[in-house]
Amino acid sequence: MKRISTLLLFVFMLCGLFAQPGPIKTHGVSLSLPRGAAVLASASPWQHPNPVVDNQGMVGFPEQIGSTVYDLQSNASSAYGRLMAYPFPDYTIAAVWGMGMDAAGSYPDLGTGYNYFNGCCWMDIPTNRIESVRTGSPVYAPCGPFGEIVVAHQGPDLPLWVSKRASRGSGTWVESTIPLPQGVSGMLWPRMITTGNTYNTVHVLALTTPLAFGGSLYQNQDGALLYCRSVDGGETWEPWQLFDDLSAAYYSGFNAETWSWMIPYEDHIGFLVTDPAKDLFVMHSTDNGNTWQKTLVWQHPYPFYSPTVATGRFYCPDGAGHGAFTENGTMHIVFGINRAYSDGSQSYWFPWVDGLAYWNSNMPAWTTPDTNALNPDLLYQSGNLIGWMQDLNYNDSLDLVGVENPPLYYLGPSSMPQIICSPYESGADFYVIYSSVTELYNNGVQDYRHIWYTASWDQGQNWTEKIDLTRDIFHVSSECIFPYITRSYFGHIFDYVYQEDTEPGLHCRGDLDPPGINQIKYFYIEDAGIHTPNTGLSLRIGHPFPNPGKEVTGLDIETRSAGTITLV
Repeated sequence: MKRISTLLLFVFMLCGLFAQPGPIKTHGVSLSLPRGAAVLASASPWQHPNPVVDNQGMVGFPEQIGSTVYDLQSNASSAYGRLMAYPFPDYTIAAVWGMGMDAAGSYPDLGTGYNYFNGCCWMDIPTNRIESVRTGSPVYAPCGPFGEIVVAHQGPDLPLWVSKRASRGSGTWVESTIPLPQGVSGMLWPRMITTGNTYNTVHVLALTTPLAFGGSLYQNQDGALLYCRSVDGGETWEPWQLFDDLSAAYYSGFNAETWSWMIPYEDHIGFLVTDPAKDLFVMHSTDNGNTWQKTLVWQHPYPFYSPTVATGRFYCPDGAGHGAFTENGTMHIVFGINRAYSDGSQSYWFPWVDGLAYWNSNMPAWTTPDTNALNPDLLYQSGNLIGWMQDLNYNDSLDLVGVENPPLYYLGPSSMPQIICSPYESGADFYVIYSSVTELYNNGVQDYRHIWYTASWDQGQNWTEKIDLTRDIFHVSSECIFPYITRSYFGHIFDYVYQEDTEPGLHCRGDLDPPGINQIKYFYIEDAGIHTPNTGLSLRIGHPFPNPGKEVTGLDIETRSAGTITLV
């Protein structure tokens, strides 16, 4: 058993006393960046050529809780529910991830990796999945007064697999399946939450198998997003539902894992859809799933967008997003930004269009079709852009080496966001973490992503400086991706896990990353470190908008054809 470290380290060497510059502006077809030769290869990644004032903040020692060679944890949105901490008397935490070690055999051992913190120690790093069958895309939630549940998919022609047990952290997993909708061969890419005083109501989203994976149309949709509920802890299941507002009258189908459950508050539940080919919207319920309402956040300028119909270029969500409810029912969401178009034969995206957007339900929505509505420059001016790649050496450029061959996540450079709120007497503080391409960290061929942080102390009106949470001696040569966040009941601001690799990218998509061990790391942010803007890191609010913006000359990045969804 590995004892969780209580050592608190001063690991941030940051320039938080200076207001950070705005994002490098987007021009024409792409972000214009210098060639790799401009990289200051001799400089240590945590040293700036320019004089800075460094702040320190306290965080917990990074704890490895798992490992996997299989490295694709999501095609788009990081799944809320893969890390859970709950205010039970024993103060326990559970974490799950997609785990496969046999790359040579196309992962016949693929399934759910599981680890458990019992209030004192994490269990030993697992070497076997929890299921008796091959599964993928797992999600976790508490279930019953002391139990837990995991839902995963089996494959394109099979129902979702359920593993549950009555005692968290111990005992035999009892396995079952969720009955398929009539006429459907299989269900894929589940997302799940549980609600109620004893977490006995289970809410599941999943996609009917698309045609590309051997499925069939469901009510005239190629990949229908359906909802299913159990009110008895997964013993029985209500029929799958296709909401009217998600039907073929509005959408031709959805892309894999472009949806995420928001963090619920009591009976306020909802899920966010950030598919770049569809509207951006929230489906939410105020009565624990009995009735539902759709909130349109961004209207797609090309309804029923298809690669077979030529379009102009338009800014759009990149597919990854997350959200949370506050106690008054206000919705707060974050999502990655990208740009796309179709030439009439296939779709294209822009790998270096960058930005992390924020919206809440007290703000006006982008409901007038406009190809430029989600332009990162416009979002920055309106205060809706809260994350982007940082110019760490303050030379008014992004010195990257992997410009011509970026890793194939098919997401923006700053993406995979997670948001959480912590209620206090003055309202709620909001914390956002995300994975972003990070200047000066590279392997000579491609640039590493790190886990970044920003916060708002005033209900999302202003956001703090951007902080690299993995900017320390442990992550000098680390690709840090797929963060998953949860509330903490240990006096921390929040807990999170992420996947760490020594090479950028995903080997299962034919990237430069060869098969190798990826570590699943647990981390937390201490209350004393960054909770208040007047102590700890002394984060300042507000950023001066560049006038007219930083224009960087050099290599123009061509568009890339959109990639295929991976199913393993």
